[in-house]
Amino acid sequence: MLSGHKKADRGLWAEGLPVVDVFKEKADIIFFPGCRYSYDKTLTALRGIIELLDKSGVKTGWLAEADACCAGRAWQMGFFTEFKTQAERNITAIKKSGVGTIVTPCADCRHAISRLYGPLGLDVEVLHITEYLDKLITGGSISFSKKLDMRATYHDPCHLGRQGEPYVPWEGREEKILNQVQIWNPARPRYNGAYGIYDAPRNIIGKIPGVKLVEMERIREYSWCCGAGGGCGEIASELSNWTAAERLDEAASTGADCLITACPWCRHNFDSVKGSINTMDIIDLVIATV
Repeated sequence: MLSGHKKADRGLWAEGLPVVDVFKEKADIIFFPGCRYSYDKTLTALRGIIELLDKSGVKTGWLAEADACCAGRAWQMGFFTEFKTQAERNITAIKKSGVGTIVTPCADCRHAISRLYGPLGLDVEVLHITEYLDKLITGGSISFSKKLDMRATYHDPCHLGRQGEPYVPWEGREEKILNQVQIWNPARPRYNGAYGIYDAPRNIIGKIPGVKLVEMERIREYSWCCGAGGGCGEIASELSNWTAAERLDEAASTGADCLITACPWCRHNFDSVKGSINTMDIIDLVIATV
């Protein structure tokens, strides 16, 4: 949870929106907003996306009183016991709901629920909002009615991109050759970042009339971090700000009018630095053109 905020205020974003309590009504998906969207009032995408999903025929649910931090940030910072305790609470609530698909707009939450909850026993479909929107657009449930005259570049968030590969179950043991070389028998899945979520956001941007995508040099699994991950912004703010500024300069060098990202942590960190290019959440981009 973001420091300085009350747990009681976490669900205020849902007031007046067409979203149901999954423990009281059936829903097509569980919408898992994440801490940054739940508490940061400068990020306005949340309300718009719920309304858009409703217009698209999706019955959206959420965990209501059971909605809580994914604890992914705790895991990143080495608080593994605290992570496991919170993750198991969330897994219990998700299983109790009976809903088989989780959709989240937060790259950190997508990584935590998809990759880190798997070894703890959660077996449900976990999608980032860009994956879900891409499906709805491709299926014709969402169409664009407005044209934007914009050159845009896209930033791949770490937890959606190189850390966005799906969890692969593995059962084996660690062995050593000549009591020195460590191996796993059978071979353990290797996550190298090549199969993260790269295409869905670009598919969306590419289908918006009038928007031209111009890529930065460092993209996909080679993307430059925004500087917010792993608690860097909290414990090494100078490094975090420098990293964000470096990425903003790279984005501006493409000649783009706007830097699009699909993670609220990235967006927040970029906006905390005086950059030479405007930033935009991909959800806001979709909402502005449907």
